[in-house]
Amino acid sequence: MEGRRFAAVLILTICMLAPGTGRPSVCNKPADKGPCKGSEKRFYFSTYHNECRTFKYGGCEGNGNNFIHVYNCRRTCVYPPG
Repeated sequence: MEGRRFAAVLILTICMLAPGTGRPSVCNKPADKGPCKGSEKRFYFSTYHNECRTFKYGGCEGNGNNFIHVYNCRRTCVYPPG
């Protein structure tokens, strides 16, 4: 019985400490410049810093953690609706 209780507490603790909990999964992706050679200023959500930060986007591909305006990054990842 004690082992089950410990396991349940451990699982709950892991779930509460999981990075990005409550945010869309796109916010957990790293900044991705993509393979193209452009240099556009974009914003991404940094799970390490818990804020939106700038990066240089190459202009193609990459991932969804790529916002043209900091407002959109914050609305999506810092203050998600819920």
